[in-house]
Amino acid sequence: MLGLASGAPASAARRPVPPVRSEAARPVQGLGTGLTAFYFTNGSLAGAPALQRLDQVIDFQWGAGAPAAGLPADNFSVRWEGLLAAPATGRYRFVASTSDEVRLWVNGKKVLDTWDGKKNNTLDPNVSLAAGEKTTIRLEYNDGGGEAGIQLQWVPPGQAAQVIPMGNLYPLGSPTTPDPAGSRPAPVAKAVAPKPAAPKAAAATPAAAKPAAPKAVAKTAPVKAAKPAPAPVAAAKPKTDEKAAAKAAAAKAKAAAATPPAPLAPGVYTLNVRATGAALEVPDEGRYASRILTPAAKAKAPQWKIEPAGEGFYRISVQGSSKVLEVLGSSTSNGAPMSLWTYYSGNNQIWRIEEVGDGYYKLIAKHSRKALSVKDSTDAAEGGSVEQRRYSGKESQQWKLTAVAPAEAPPVAAALSLPGVGDNQMSVYPNPSNGVVQMSYQLREEKPLGWVLYNQRGIAVRVSDYRKQAAGAHHQSLDFTDLPAGDYNLNLTVGIVTTKLPLMIRRSSAEASPAQAAK
Repeated sequence: MLGLASGAPASAARRPVPPVRSEAARPVQGLGTGLTAFYFTNGSLAGAPALQRLDQVIDFQWGAGAPAAGLPADNFSVRWEGLLAAPATGRYRFVASTSDEVRLWVNGKKVLDTWDGKKNNTLDPNVSLAAGEKTTIRLEYNDGGGEAGIQLQWVPPGQAAQVIPMGNLYPLGSPTTPDPAGSRPAPVAKAVAPKPAAPKAAAATPAAAKPAAPKAVAKTAPVKAAKPAPAPVAAAKPKTDEKAAAKAAAAKAKAAAATPPAPLAPGVYTLNVRATGAALEVPDEGRYASRILTPAAKAKAPQWKIEPAGEGFYRISVQGSSKVLEVLGSSTSNGAPMSLWTYYSGNNQIWRIEEVGDGYYKLIAKHSRKALSVKDSTDAAEGGSVEQRRYSGKESQQWKLTAVAPAEAPPVAAALSLPGVGDNQMSVYPNPSNGVVQMSYQLREEKPLGWVLYNQRGIAVRVSDYRKQAAGAHHQSLDFTDLPAGDYNLNLTVGIVTTKLPLMIRRSSAEASPAQAAK
């Protein structure tokens, strides 16, 4: 039995305490092992996870492959949960580098959310964290299809963005659980990191460090790792040449990528998908109308009019109609269907058309940056419908554009040159017209708007959608050729302000409208 010597002062019992309270013996942070990950075989985190594992860092580039065996390559989701420890007190900004949908919570606060196509512009990605404390973190990820990958970064105070290190991430547990006592292994990790510029110093280290820590030195500077170092100087030159050649090739590729593609000539085209050669058709002009013709179809390929919409984008309209190809409901989700609707300058109605080689093009919607794609059909006779999906280079996303005739220049410039009326500078051209007109207007800020066409009895004969539009100059092609000749009033309502313009439809006796011809 151990005890104090007889007559020793009580203070002697406290003398061994200072070493126990030393900095080296305190629980420290930086010994994290990663986050608990739950993988699901669907895009909504529904049901029981198909896989649970520990992911050391969130830095994945799965590409077109599956994240693990037993999981699909497309339409999967992941939830990472655990704890986060900051190395220093301050404000940290969080960044999720991905083209997919994510949600992120730190310390119970939602800081990122692009789920279901949401715009991540209302949340504050900055969180105040304290050194020596652990806080909860949860990241949710949804891959809808195509190339998949995600990288979770933070921006520590006074530093650049970086992947959150494993040492700062902990699996599910209590925030009050301390790390094991003792020094963190950071110095060992740094010593292990190879530095090709100092092979001699690594070889000299064992002799100098042998009395202090022979085992640690053996790990940080193994003898075998130092053997390849003494390579002839002449042998190093080809590597330098290879690096220079690789750098030159990368610079050349970067310059080529920076070169803007040649603009597509406006005109009338047929659109055939590369996978089967089938043509994009319009069976009627209702919602959900666009689909793909079967390859065996005998019908003549439908024609589409492609016109510039500004800033390198195009609108794709049905030849002889004012309706354009659009993504239904401005959805940004994979699998969203196409529809046909009157052009109103919506970002879901304009497309970037880029050549991909061999005379084929990809068509990318401006609002979602996703490609016009043919949905696979189980019935080959159906031909398949069209939808938007993240571009992955598949032949079902590449289109042959065959010119049929040059497009007629629309009277947009003439409409824009007219003096505008009202707060939004509304103008209509031509007026009188045969029923096809261009309406132009200006928006000083983003606002919802819509228009109504009234006949002389005050009855609304045409009504548009009431949708939000961005600030700037706008124009819409309006087709009233099915209305009888006469005098009308066109009302444009922007927010709560309405501007009214008289609109005259005039036709010769040989140009009777369908309504008149039916009488």
